[in-house]
Amino acid sequence: MIRVVISVEGQTEFEFCNQLLVPFFIKNNIQLTPIIVTTKREKCGKKYKGGCINLDRVKNELQKLLPNFDYVTTFYDFYGFKDIDENITVDELETEIFRLFNNEKLIPYIQKYEFETLLFSDSLYYEDYFDDKNAKIEIEKIINSCGGIENINNSPQTAPSKRIEKFFNSYDEDYNKIIDGMDIANEIGLDIIMQECSRFKSWIDRIKNLKSN
Repeated sequence: MIRVVISVEGQTEFEFCNQLLVPFFIKNNIQLTPIIVTTKREKCGKKYKGGCINLDRVKNELQKLLPNFDYVTTFYDFYGFKDIDENITVDELETEIFRLFNNEKLIPYIQKYEFETLLFSDSLYYEDYFDDKNAKIEIEKIINSCGGIENINNSPQTAPSKRIEKFFNSYDEDYNKIIDGMDIANEIGLDIIMQECSRFKSWIDRIKNLKSN
């Protein structure tokens, strides 16, 4: 079995990998292990995990993982990635991460623009959840206005998570990133997510087609 570790940004991504990706890859003879990035360590040794991702933290994390697994991949949000040129593209950022090591075992993946992007994959889910046909229409308006799911904007006002929060609030509900995010992802399912998010699917396919070293 091929051993792949996936360095993830936070608890939501960790749960997404555990609940959806791990079972998927097991069927393809790949053992996927998600690990949350360590972002701070006190002198006493206590670790803090999740958030505040930048290239230095990525380098520190991946250099610990590369010797211990057959392959290493990543699952970080492009939105909120710290200390990078404001004009850098998601593909260029992935290239920069690869160049930190120039190691073929490393498969960088940056989610454009964040985890919540994937939750737009099935507008019908929202119609069923809120029991309102207008919910589906509003989700599709967001997608169409941005030119596709994976292009939903990267800004403090229009990032996917902000749109989801605003959408839930319009129905007098709160959106909890971990609980609601995972409920939605599980209900939609990995097959539909891959069908609707081609960039995400390309990453999944690349891992699925890995060969033993």
